[in-house]
Amino acid sequence: MIPFSFTGNAGSTLSHVVVPASGFDRVRVQYASATSDKAASFLTFRSQSRVTTVTAASAANQTVINAPPYIGAAANDVVVLFSNATGTGVRGVISSVDAVAGTITLSANLGLALASGDTVSLMATRGQVPVGAATKEVNAPTVFAANEGPALIELDGTAACRINLVAGEYS
Repeated sequence: MIPFSFTGNAGSTLSHVVVPASGFDRVRVQYASATSDKAASFLTFRSQSRVTTVTAASAANQTVINAPPYIGAAANDVVVLFSNATGTGVRGVISSVDAVAGTITLSANLGLALASGDTVSLMATRGQVPVGAATKEVNAPTVFAANEGPALIELDGTAACRINLVAGEYS
C-alpha cells in the first residue's frame, strides 16, 4: 500500500483534485475535507468509464489532443489527461471531437504536455457527499475507490470553494 494526499485548487465555483493512477493501481480514498459557500454543494467522486490513447505529442499551451475520440465522446464530457512521463493527471472538459482527424478539442488549454501513449479518460460520477455551506469531512477505511484509472474529486461553490485535503492509498 502506497499512501497519497492531495490538496485541491482554490476555486470560486469549482475545486478539484485528480488522483492519478497508472498501470493497475487501485485508488482508495480514505479521507476528504471540503469547504464550500454554496448551500447545496456536493463533493462528487468520479472514476474512469472509457479511455483513449494519445497518438502524437500535444503541447501544454494548446487545446487540441491528438487522440481518437472514445466511443460516444461529446462536448462537455469531463476527462482526465494523464502523462506517463510525469505521472500526473489534470482535469479537462471537451469542447468538440473530430473522429476523422483523430482529435479531441478541450474548452481550455491543456494543463500539461502530452506524448504518444498518454491517456485521456472519460470520467463518470460514481457518488456524492453533501457538503452545503460548511466544511465537511468524511473518513472511513474506503470512502471511494476507483478500480482502474484515475479518480477525480470535485466540489462546487458560488464564490469560494476548496477541497482542503484528499488522502488515501494505492492498492
